[in-house]
Amino acid sequence: MAARLLLVGRFESTHALVDDWYNHAQYLPLFLLGFAIARPGPAWERIERARWPALAAALVSWLLVAWYVARYYDGGTPPETLRQTARILWAIQQWGAIVAILGFARRHAPGDSPARRWLAEAVFPVYILHQTVIVLLAVNLRPLGLRPVLEGPVLVLGTFALCPGAYAAIRHTRWLRPLFGLVGWRPRVASPHPSGSAGAGQ
Repeated sequence: MAARLLLVGRFESTHALVDDWYNHAQYLPLFLLGFAIARPGPAWERIERARWPALAAALVSWLLVAWYVARYYDGGTPPETLRQTARILWAIQQWGAIVAILGFARRHAPGDSPARRWLAEAVFPVYILHQTVIVLLAVNLRPLGLRPVLEGPVLVLGTFALCPGAYAAIRHTRWLRPLFGLVGWRPRVASPHPSGSAGAGQ
């Protein structure tokens, strides 16, 4: 919120490593927060307790931001006070969604499992893939002239379908794994028979 109010008009978003002060101010603290809460602790208990208020804040602020975008989509100039309010609401929407997701996950997560390990490994490859998938889907949907109320859900569902599917192929392709942040190829090693080689003929 502070970054949007104080920096968005002063620094252009460049996505460069060294001079993108606006985006660095937004995302670096959140990146560091991930390390700070990587282990169990009191922060997770507070996040879990805040899950419902955070969800409500995310939904209400999202509706207001959606109204703002629709209202000035055609190039109208909003009042400066409204513009700044929309920036605040955008920050509330994003942070509320993050806290809600983490809070509900902690509340309902079943603990460690093969599914959780699969999803944990998929996070970074899916992150790498999702923007390219969204752009390709949007470009190919454009000739259909779909209304936003239909195109949006199609993009979301298509992205949710294609990204995990692509990851499932990537994780089994030796030369693709390092390109998507996965550790080197680890072929499955058969467990030795408990009775040694004598058990092979039994």
